[in-house]
Amino acid sequence: REAPDKETIYYCYVVDEKRRLLGLVSLKDLILARPDTRVRDIMNTDLIYAHVSDDQEEVARKIQKYDLIALPVVNGDNALVGIITYDDAMDIITQEHTEDME
Repeated sequence: REAPDKETIYYCYVVDEKRRLLGLVSLKDLILARPDTRVRDIMNTDLIYAHVSDDQEEVARKIQKYDLIALPVVNGDNALVGIITYDDAMDIITQEHTEDME
């Protein structure tokens, strides 16, 4: 339902009824899974994510370090509030580098 309005749809983030982040499923795994497969059986629960209070440069470096396409962002209740994409991270790194040079 939400995919047409999103910037990237390589991953589907799995949340519970309170929007707490539980895992993620790659679009490839979702498409190739048997129709009777449950999401919990194919989702990855070993997550790398950021908190809303994290410094933007640290978050950008995390995306770069782990070579991620996108990084989920959670609030204090571990509820998914958004994502930061690779291109967002590169913009942040460029901005921070420019500030340092100035």
